[in-house]
Amino acid sequence: MGFVVRPCAVKDLKDIMRLVEEIAVIYNIPVNKVATSVEVLKKHGFGEKPRFECFVAEVPPEQKSKEGHTLIGYVLSAYTYNTWRGKNLYMDNLYVMPEFRGRRIGKTLASTAAMAAWQKGCTQLRMHASADKPENIEFLKRQGGENLTETEDWNILRFYNPVLRGMAAQSKF
Repeated sequence: MGFVVRPCAVKDLKDIMRLVEEIAVIYNIPVNKVATSVEVLKKHGFGEKPRFECFVAEVPPEQKSKEGHTLIGYVLSAYTYNTWRGKNLYMDNLYVMPEFRGRRIGKTLASTAAMAAWQKGCTQLRMHASADKPENIEFLKRQGGENLTETEDWNILRFYNPVLRGMAAQSKF
């Protein structure tokens, strides 16, 4: 099977949203709860100060999906900073449509993001993975990822909008 991995373009954002919605369904998140949109992705990824970087996997038209799609996967990441290690890359999503898995597409997307991070001076790559999807954790481990929950007992915490708003209200800044 032939495929190419290339930087995401504005024209790809509708397909990226389709894939984001596929992920939401997999994790039982109602699609109407997904706050991201094509417009938001365009503003944050292609605006004056891009907030993320994205690469897409695309197959030729003769290998399109059952639904007729040629954009079949993506990796979306953002650069962050770690006080102990310096600049690093946080991969928020690495996704390949199920019918195209097992063909090294995910591995190629991840290595493409890693190369971009390496070229920009990053010291590490980070990604979270759901315990409900052990196959995803195993995939990341096969790529050389260390599961910090197992090795160092780290936990990832999230502060949703109402909590974030409450925390911000307490600021003296």
